[in-house]
Amino acid sequence: MSLFPPDPAPGRPKILFIGWPESSHTHSWIDLLERTAFNPRLFCLPSTEPPGDWPVRCYLTAPGAPRQHNATRQTLFPPRQMTLSYGIYLLQEAMDRGAIRGAGGQRLLKGLIRLNERLPGQRRAAALEAALARAITDWRPDVIHTLGFDPAAYFYLRTREAFGLEGIGRWVAQARGGPDIALQRYVPSARALMEKVFATCDHFIADNQQNYDFALSAGLAPRQVSEPGMSVVSGAGGLDLEGLRAGWSLPPSKRERVIVWPKAYEITTAKAMPVFEAILKVWDQIQPCRIDMLWMTQPEVRIWYEKLFPEAIKRQCPAYGRLTRAETLEHISRARVLLAPSLSDGIPNTMLEAMALGAAPLVSPLDTITPVVEAEKNVVFARNLYPDEIAAALVRMMSDDALVDRLAENNLARIRELSDRARIKVRAKAYYEAVATAAGWRDSG
Repeated sequence: MSLFPPDPAPGRPKILFIGWPESSHTHSWIDLLERTAFNPRLFCLPSTEPPGDWPVRCYLTAPGAPRQHNATRQTLFPPRQMTLSYGIYLLQEAMDRGAIRGAGGQRLLKGLIRLNERLPGQRRAAALEAALARAITDWRPDVIHTLGFDPAAYFYLRTREAFGLEGIGRWVAQARGGPDIALQRYVPSARALMEKVFATCDHFIADNQQNYDFALSAGLAPRQVSEPGMSVVSGAGGLDLEGLRAGWSLPPSKRERVIVWPKAYEITTAKAMPVFEAILKVWDQIQPCRIDMLWMTQPEVRIWYEKLFPEAIKRQCPAYGRLTRAETLEHISRARVLLAPSLSDGIPNTMLEAMALGAAPLVSPLDTITPVVEAEKNVVFARNLYPDEIAAALVRMMSDDALVDRLAENNLARIRELSDRARIKVRAKAYYEAVATAAGWRDSG
C-alpha cells in the first residue's frame, strides 16, 4: 500500500531528497522546484519536524514527533519505537565516523537491532534504514538527492548497500560548504566514506570550486560533474534578489550604526572568543553602535559573554538564540556591517545575503571566498583567529562611510553574478530533467 495519496503530477520526474527537515537550506533548495511539474518529497533525518505550513510531502522520523498520516506528512513508525530507532541510527553514525570502534560497539549495535526486530508489529520497519528503504521501494523515485555528506549521504549509502537499492533512481550527492568534506577529509574513517560516496554516486554538486577539485582528486569521475552539470551553486539554491532588494533603500552609511554578527557560537568552522576580544578592544572607537549577536545558543559562549562584557556594553550587544531565516534577514537588512569571520566555509550564505541586502561584509580570506569577492571592492577581510585584524576592520568599517557605501554599490552587480535564484531555478529544472532521463524517465507529454 502506498504511503501517500497519488502524486499531484503523475508521470513527471520523482525526486526524493534526504536531509535535515528544520534547515532553511533544505527548504530553500527543494523550493527551487515550486510551481514546476516535478514531484519532490523529503525523507527527514531524525532531528525534528519540518514547518507545518511547508507543502512538500515529508516522511517523518524524529523521536517524540506526533503521528501524522495525511496528504503531506507520513510518520513511518510509532513514537515509542522512534526512540530505539534513533539510538541505532546515532550509534551507526558514530561507528561510521570512527568515534566508536571495536567489538563492543558492534555487539551493542547488533543487540539494539535484535531488540528492534522483536518490537510488536514493526519488525525491521522501525529501523531508520529500513524506513528509508521502504520509502524508496514504495515510491521508486527517479532521482535520490542527498543534502550534504554527513550524515545524509552516508546514511543513504548504508541503506543502499544493506537493502540492495542500487537499481532505483540516480544518486545526486551534494556537498555543503564548511566541514562537510573540506575538514572531514582529514579524519581517516570519514575520508574513506567520502571516497566511497564519490565512487558510488551518479552525480555530484558542490557550493565551491575547491570541493569540486578535491572530489575529482579523490576518485570522482569528470562525467559525474559534467553529465549534466550544475557548476558551483549555493546550498540554498540562490537568493530572491528582487525580493531582497525591495526590502531596503538606505546605503550602509545612512543606516543605524548596527553590526550584525550571525556566528555567535563556537564550532569547528567558526570561533567566537577572538570576536569577543576584538569588540572589547575597540568598543570606544566604534561608538555609537549596536551589535546584534545572533545564534548564541551554547552555554559556554553565553558564559563568556556574561563574564567579559560589562552591563553597559551588553545593553548595546543584545544576544539572540535561534532565529528563523526571515528574522536573520531582517537583522541584516537594517545593518551597516555584517561581521562574519570564520575558519572554514564554502561561499557563505550570510555573506551573499549581506551583499544582496546592502550591508558591508566583513569575512575571512578563505580559499573558497577569495576567488569570488575582492578585498575593498566587495568585502573587508579579517582572519577569525586574529582579534587585532577583526578589531582594525571594525574600526575602518564603522568610520569610513565611503568604503561601506562603495562595497554595497559594487555588490548589487556582483550578487547577480553569484547567486541569482531565478537563473539557478532554470538550471535546476534542466539538471533534474537530465538526471531523471538518465535514470530511464521519459517525458510522455
